[in-house]
Amino acid sequence: MLLKIDLHVHSEASKDGVSSIRDIVKSAKEKHLDGVAITDHDLPLNRNKAIELSGEMGFLLIPGVEITTSFGHLIVLDPRRNFYFNAPFLEVVKTAIADGSTVIIPHPTDPFSHGVGEKSVKSSLPYSLPLEVINASTLHRYNISAARLADTLNLAKLGGSDAHWAPVVGDAFTIIESQDQTVDAILDAIKKGRTQAQGNETLFTTTMQSILKKFIKHAKL
Repeated sequence: MLLKIDLHVHSEASKDGVSSIRDIVKSAKEKHLDGVAITDHDLPLNRNKAIELSGEMGFLLIPGVEITTSFGHLIVLDPRRNFYFNAPFLEVVKTAIADGSTVIIPHPTDPFSHGVGEKSVKSSLPYSLPLEVINASTLHRYNISAARLADTLNLAKLGGSDAHWAPVVGDAFTIIESQDQTVDAILDAIKKGRTQAQGNETLFTTTMQSILKKFIKHAKL
């Protein structure tokens, strides 16, 4: 089956996130997504909690985290441990894969979004990590360069909204050819490269609204 999954979503648990998981799910359902990965900054959502929330809301939530490594951001799906801030990039890759987690490199060529850069991507080639080549929150030229890098290195391509506000969820997403609609089947399909990146960058006006929401959140702290 083909599933429409947003693999890069932040909730209010992230310092720069402004929406609850309930609001994220509501938006995802309105956009006819089949699931979302919650990837808060350095705050893992573990599998048990994801299962509990999925049952409560009647919607598939994939456990994840966006880790700040020594060279930039890295997404780990189904994280099995906490990683310390600014841990060495390849150390995180090796450890997460050994744990059985799925590792994704988000916005790899975007220096303004903590992309790890081409050199780090190439250093991780033995692990064939998929690249996020459509990030709805990244400038178009960086999505283009990420796609070219994935083509050059023969790496799987993914899409994600990088949403920090519920209305942005699903602006970019991944079509995953999965055996069924479960976390294990979806992660297995990602590891095997059965993916297609879809979607577009978020509209400028919507981005400005999201930034305003973040500013208001911090002003209240």
